[in-house]
Amino acid sequence: MNKKEFINYLNMKLNISKNKLEIILNGAQDLLLDMILKGQKVHIKDFGTFFIKEKCERKYYDIRLNRICIVPPKKVIVFKCNKKLI
Repeated sequence: MNKKEFINYLNMKLNISKNKLEIILNGAQDLLLDMILKGQKVHIKDFGTFFIKEKCERKYYDIRLNRICIVPPKKVIVFKCNKKLI
């Protein structure tokens, strides 16, 4: 399901205009991203938790270059779903 399909579904269920739903959804998305990028965990009850995890530096062998290369450490956004969803 993409964003437009999600908005159409909410429009049918809640009977709220698509423009208002898109504004609400964009605002929630921006707020969620801002909180995660500030390093805070975002927990949505009965859904899951979003947080940032730091991946360690790692080495791998590149066949084309015939040498060992290093992947620098990086931060990734992680979603851990609620046990009820599994």
